[in-house]
Amino acid sequence: MNRFRQPAILLICAALWLEVAATRGHAQTGQTRQVMREKLELSEILLGGLVTSNWASLHKTTGSLIDVINRPGWQVLQAPEYVRQTSAFLKATQALLEAADARDQRTALTAYNGLVASCVECHRFVARSRVAGRRP
Repeated sequence: MNRFRQPAILLICAALWLEVAATRGHAQTGQTRQVMREKLELSEILLGGLVTSNWASLHKTTGSLIDVINRPGWQVLQAPEYVRQTSAFLKATQALLEAADARDQRTALTAYNGLVASCVECHRFVARSRVAGRRP
């Protein structure tokens, strides 16, 4: 029975090391936390601009939201799925910018909903990645 103990201990240590490594790869950094907080605040301003048809605010805030993806905290994960999620986010913000420029509230609403959906889907992806990374 003793000859099975050492390989079992090594296997457990390897599983724990993999869990720590996987979790560290998906951990939110201070920069990421700051970028996500800013993204949320800008999204709230966007909703206000959309509801009140404040096209100047909608245009300016959408531009600021597009700038967020260039910040260091944005590119935490380099997985292809994360790149796809970023692309969906950028596409939605571009659509919102175009709708704001056209002063089209219905199209802006559709674009805003797409923007929110892109955020939710990305956050679901990151959460699933963290959970999957913790499994031994």
